[in-house]
Amino acid sequence: MQFFRRYPKQATRQAPWRVQIRTTSNTMLALVALLVVSALYLAVNARLARAGRDVLSLQARRAELVRRSGELTGSLADLTTPKRMLERASSLGFHPAHAREIEYLVVDGYTPPPAFVAPRPIGGQLESRGGFSPAYTETLGEWLQRALAGIRGER
Repeated sequence: MQFFRRYPKQATRQAPWRVQIRTTSNTMLALVALLVVSALYLAVNARLARAGRDVLSLQARRAELVRRSGELTGSLADLTTPKRMLERASSLGFHPAHAREIEYLVVDGYTPPPAFVAPRPIGGQLESRGGFSPAYTETLGEWLQRALAGIRGER
């Protein structure tokens, strides 16, 4: 019983122009994919280069600001030396106060802030006896004496 007919394989080859079109299409597809990947790579590298230039610019700006801050700190220190401050005060009409020129005021209802009490050092909380924890109540010698006395007493 033969229900199926066997068909012979196709004996003719495909037309040569179809093979050429398929090969050209595959080549163009690979080329377009390569171009897209290259464009993405170029875009990422351009962004990275721009960010690098920005970082260099900001570092130069920071160095300039640090230099300028140092200059200003130096000029402030020069302007606030005691000698220059005394010269400037005397040129403005100030003079050192004498004891008879000082006047103290008493303000009713004013309560002064509490006196500063320095915190105890961290090591100050330990016992003064060698700096050990309170859990250690006997020395090694005392413990050995107690242990030997216990052994002698048990015999």
